[in-house]
Amino acid sequence: MRPTTNTDVKFEHIGAARLYNGSVRIDVKTMQAVIPAGEVRRLEDHWPASVFDISDVMKNPDADPVGKAWITRSGKAVMFEINDVRYVTPLAQVKGMIKGERKYAHVATMQPAGVPA
Repeated sequence: MRPTTNTDVKFEHIGAARLYNGSVRIDVKTMQAVIPAGEVRRLEDHWPASVFDISDVMKNPDADPVGKAWITRSGKAVMFEINDVRYVTPLAQVKGMIKGERKYAHVATMQPAGVPA
C-alpha cells in the first residue's frame, strides 16, 4: 500500500543527521551515510545531492553513491533515498544544523498509518 494523503502516513524516528567537518553524516539504525561538503552546497541550492555509504568511502575514496538527497517540492523537508529506502528530515532542522544552531536533525522513515514498521 502506498500512502495517498498526509493522514495515511506515520513518521517513525530512526536516526539523526549531524554536521561533521562540513559534510552531513546520517546515522540510522541500519547504516551510516554521508553527504560530502560539496554536495551539501548543491543540496542547499535545491539540486539533488549524492549520498555515500561511510564504509565504502573509507575503503575507496572514489566509491559510487548509494543514494541521493533532495529538498521536497513543498520546501519543508529533505528526502534521502539510500539503498532504495526513503528517509525524511525537516528542512528547518537541517538548515539550523548547517548554521550551527542545532546539534542534529531528526531522521525518520515514512510508514503507512496503522502498519507496524
